[in-house]
Amino acid sequence: MAVKFVPVGEDQKDEPGVEEAVTTTTIGGQTITTTSYGRLIRHDDLMPDTTEGVFSVELLVPEMGTEEYETGEVHEDGTTPKIALRPCVSYTRREVDLGQESFEKYLEVVKPFADASREPQQVPAQARKRRAKSGI
Repeated sequence: MAVKFVPVGEDQKDEPGVEEAVTTTTIGGQTITTTSYGRLIRHDDLMPDTTEGVFSVELLVPEMGTEEYETGEVHEDGTTPKIALRPCVSYTRREVDLGQESFEKYLEVVKPFADASREPQQVPAQARKRRAKSGI
């Protein structure tokens, strides 16, 4: 979650949502401790000044990788089938906090892909392959 610490005066330290921040620093062998107060405010990851109407959006980010598969051939000595690598797309789940403006921009960019998309088809268990490495 994208949050930032917004300082408030000591006179507001007992208000709901205000947290204490203690900082200790050593300068020239002397330890100095300072206490400040502030609120943790959720903000847009792309536009940090946006703090109103911010919510988390989950993304499924595709990336190129490789997968192992059986070639149908056997080794020269007749042992187990040969394994090879081929390109594949794998996915990483991510999350981003967006305000209304950023969310609308996101939807605008994704819209042509969403419009051309279809419901995912279930892959039979025997057809699933082992993933090797991501290309990223």
